[in-house]
Amino acid sequence: MKINSYFLKLSGKVESPQELEIGKNYHLKIEGSITSQTDMDNHDGSFDRAYKLEPVMIEGVDEKGEAIKFRDARSKGQLLRGTLYREWRNSNLPIDFDTYYGEKMDEIISERLKL
Repeated sequence: MKINSYFLKLSGKVESPQELEIGKNYHLKIEGSITSQTDMDNHDGSFDRAYKLEPVMIEGVDEKGEAIKFRDARSKGQLLRGTLYREWRNSNLPIDFDTYYGEKMDEIISERLKL
């Protein structure tokens, strides 16, 4: 399969600590996870590939050079699931994510019950 172009689509949201102004530029530093890829047929035997990036942390600077610290709008449970997913993906374990997630949640609960 011939891929002509690669695109990055940003998706998700973060909470801003202040009001933002339409028409102003902001410099952003984004940390996030690629959560999907989509191949789009160009009908000429080639494809374009789009990756979806969901932000985890964004730091910004406004036109005046003042820092803006955005916060992840996801719940603590969503953050934990995302963290466990990245851990599983990087582990190359021969089990599916749902099994891994269940085992890790059991470990976390067991540790809390020992306190």
